[in-house]
Amino acid sequence: MFAGLACAYTFNPDNGLMYGLYGGVIAIVAAMSVYYIATAIRRAKALGMDMGKIKKVITTSVSFSILPAIGIGVGMVALIGSIGIALPAIRLSVIGSLQYETMMANGAAAALSGSLEKFLASDVFPKHYVTIATVMTIPIITGPLVVLLGYKRFQPKVAMLSSKGVKTTRGGMNIGEMLFQVVFIGMILGYLADAVSILAADASYIDAYFNFIALVIAALCMYVFELLINKLKWKWLDSFSTAFSMLIAMAVVAVISYFAYDKGWPLVPEETAEAAAAAVAAFM
Repeated sequence: MFAGLACAYTFNPDNGLMYGLYGGVIAIVAAMSVYYIATAIRRAKALGMDMGKIKKVITTSVSFSILPAIGIGVGMVALIGSIGIALPAIRLSVIGSLQYETMMANGAAAALSGSLEKFLASDVFPKHYVTIATVMTIPIITGPLVVLLGYKRFQPKVAMLSSKGVKTTRGGMNIGEMLFQVVFIGMILGYLADAVSILAADASYIDAYFNFIALVIAALCMYVFELLINKLKWKWLDSFSTAFSMLIAMAVVAVISYFAYDKGWPLVPEETAEAAAAAVAAFM
């Protein structure tokens, strides 16, 4: 009976309760952040650590916290018209991933209504809303759970691995740093492979090339920033170069997307034109 009632009416995904939940999440996350950063700084001072390095870590962490939030926000624009602002805002406030969030939300919407276009064009029901919220939220918890339950077991091995180094032509490199760089480069190559596959397919719509455009713009920006850091000694830029490069690339793609839709360029394939129109209407 309750399931039938839940599907019998539409509701407002941006009601006061959702914004109240959002406010509660923000308060908890902010309080935890302040507590742990204050505790960490006090401990660092007690150990006599270089506060210059501590400040660099903090500024880098801030930039890499803001950057994914912006990316996820851009990626969620297409669904704001149906699931509202509150749920994406809550997801932005805690752990998440642009690729995971958008993939799960789009997949759930397509499964519920047959296609993303139909979901965007229809009213949202409570059970649909709960389904999307569940697939966006529950699976991502597995990461923290693995750390919570297994950290004491694998942390000593990670610490031992990080303390080792390998010889290079420039003297040597810490294995921990090398692994981080390898993983990061692998992630970038994944995006590059996707972009190259679109180029090979000779797609006739402009948004198919957004990944490739973003990669090229980000690489050019990173090259310019490296010149500024090394030639002009802009050392402060070192902590923000990656974040700024990605933000500029996303901004360029956003501008291209706006003008593409505004000028009637072939932004998307014909069968997804309704979804693009609904997304733009929801955002305006």
